[in-house]
Amino acid sequence: MKEIKSKPQLHYSALNMLFRCGEQFRRRYIENQIIPPGVALIIGQATDHTVNKNLQHKIDTKGELLTIEEIEDIARDQVNNMFQSEVHLDDDEIESGISAIKGKTIDMAVALSGLHARELAPVIQPTHIQRQWVIELDGYPVDLAGTIDIQEGEQSIRDTKTKGKSPVADEAEKSDQLTMYAMAINVLDGKIPDHVYLDFLIKNKTPIVKTLSSIRTEKDFKPLLARIENAIQAIDKGIFVPINSDNWLCSQKFCGYFRTCSYSRKPVTI
Repeated sequence: MKEIKSKPQLHYSALNMLFRCGEQFRRRYIENQIIPPGVALIIGQATDHTVNKNLQHKIDTKGELLTIEEIEDIARDQVNNMFQSEVHLDDDEIESGISAIKGKTIDMAVALSGLHARELAPVIQPTHIQRQWVIELDGYPVDLAGTIDIQEGEQSIRDTKTKGKSPVADEAEKSDQLTMYAMAINVLDGKIPDHVYLDFLIKNKTPIVKTLSSIRTEKDFKPLLARIENAIQAIDKGIFVPINSDNWLCSQKFCGYFRTCSYSRKPVTI
């Protein structure tokens, strides 16, 4: 009997990196050069971990949420655990010192996690948390894969994001991530969710919540699939276009490859 081998999977996170910066994708997924997380990523991951724990508890207990004290402990422990491994710091953070940066990171992760627990978790009615999915792409060398943060049955899918400033008003409308997740739910459950949401936890001095909503229809899937087809062809041909050097993401603070990237513009010391 001939063995049937499963195809490699192209995850949304990798695809999103390719859309953002081809060189960053090449370094991470082709050369397998893994960079330690920076402070912003640690805050985001610790908050996401805490949100998931709280909402999974709500599913398991049929409606009960963790206490705010439990939420804060989970967020604090998660940041402490992540700081046990190597952390990517920019020059300003190095100058401030690892202890001070760790303290600020814990404070922000605790604040954002508590904010979600108080304002969003009570109104969210989750049916799935961190739902993994795979879509088979016939005729292509890879399949699509990803993980949906929060699903509320047929009603909605939600993604939680931490952000340094308020998002633009049409961010949910333009989100390829939400389009791909809606497409995945349509394949898995046979129905496009009624709404898609981005729940932003804004890292102000006093953090705030901002939720953006949108809808998806089948007509939204076609342009995304065209972009995915183009991306697969680019990977196959080894074409990795770097981000513009004047983009705010092309900086030491937001890219761990910046210092060693052939395309980044380094500061000139006089």
